Amino acid sequence: MPRSSPLPKSNYLILGLLSFGEMSGYDLKQTADMSVAHFYASPARSQVYTELRRLSELGYVDEREVEQSDRPDKRLYKVTRSGEAALRDWLENTPTSADVIKSHLLLKVFFGNHMDRATLIDEVRQYRDESIKFTEMLQNLCSNCHGEPGSLFIYLTVGQVVGHSKANETWANEALELLESADEEFTWSSDQVSAAIDRSQLSTINTP
Repeated sequence: MPRSSPLPKSNYLILGLLSFGEMSGYDLKQTADMSVAHFYASPARSQVYTELRRLSELGYVDEREVEQSDRPDKRLYKVTRSGEAALRDWLENTPTSADVIKSHLLLKVFFGNHMDRATLIDEVRQYRDESIKFTEMLQNLCSNCHGEPGSLFIYLTVGQVVGHSKANETWANEALELLESADEEFTWSSDQVSAAIDRSQLSTINTP
């Protein structure tokens, strides 16, 4: 039976990843980095092993040791039925908290009047370019999982992140327009912003 008191979210993240199949701690970390890290967070390697021990003590995961001839022996973990029940209980009965934006770049932009204009513009441009690359990577991920069992859930998750990444690109284009054309005091006006938005939207209107 699921525990009455919930575990930290990272524990359920690990249980969810193990629902895809048996993995080592190393495999778990790699899988997290390539999946949930793009829209939530990836636990540190030390945290993975700490929480695997906790989940094992609770009976939520089973572990076994595998001998390797060319490497040190490794431990593999798989979710148990009680672990699956705990995961389902958490997914279905835990209130979903609001998303929190935590952006290092936005913090710099907020205090941008203390930065050199060219330096800030370079940072925003790099952010825009990274958003474009990130979008392309996610779109490739979606195309590669097409038709696989359960791929709908990957499509819905990645699709939302793609939309967010494209919004970041649009915002960066607008920010570049404004930062490059602003006066010395960086005075804001609604007419200036409207013009910048119109130009940036025109530049991305044909983006797939």
